[in-house]
Amino acid sequence: MIRELVVVILLLGLSSGCANPVNQATSDRYSQACLDAQRNNQLSTAEQACYRALVNVDWGNLGETQKSQKMYNLARVKRSLQKFDEAEKLYWESLAIEEKQAQPSNEKIGRRLAELSLVYAQQNKFDEGLAFVQRLRPLADTYQGNEKKTMAAIFYVYSQELPQSVSSEIKNELEKKAVEMGFDPKTYKK
Repeated sequence: MIRELVVVILLLGLSSGCANPVNQATSDRYSQACLDAQRNNQLSTAEQACYRALVNVDWGNLGETQKSQKMYNLARVKRSLQKFDEAEKLYWESLAIEEKQAQPSNEKIGRRLAELSLVYAQQNKFDEGLAFVQRLRPLADTYQGNEKKTMAAIFYVYSQELPQSVSSEIKNELEKKAVEMGFDPKTYKK
């Protein structure tokens, strides 16, 4: 009896360290539900689905890469819901995971930096978001399409909205980068 109990405990211990395909499928299903809800502007539903996708990553031991992505997805929804403190925390955790990867992805790191800069911009805390924008600037040329347009817009908005205490040199560099990336200053309205 004791021997059988030990075997069961050992098997449970071994299986708890492996990725669980049921949790993988469940997490993927919730991720898709989150995306669908976002597209339909059902942000509360999206928030719940993204949260459940993240929980299943932990329950299923699905790894740091998936955890980072699910955190990022949930943080984007939270930012849209203006739950800035929660979004910021998730972005920070996701960024930390991405930065410690064996081969860090500049694209993934840049996306998280951009989102953090947006969290601060939405709260008119441009001086606090500047550090993220400055870290993002050397990574910006890796993006194409809508992401490139978003990066350019971030640089331009920050160049215009930073407080007087920030040097004009920094503001000019951000404005120049935005224009280089295709941002048309005539489209900006305060």
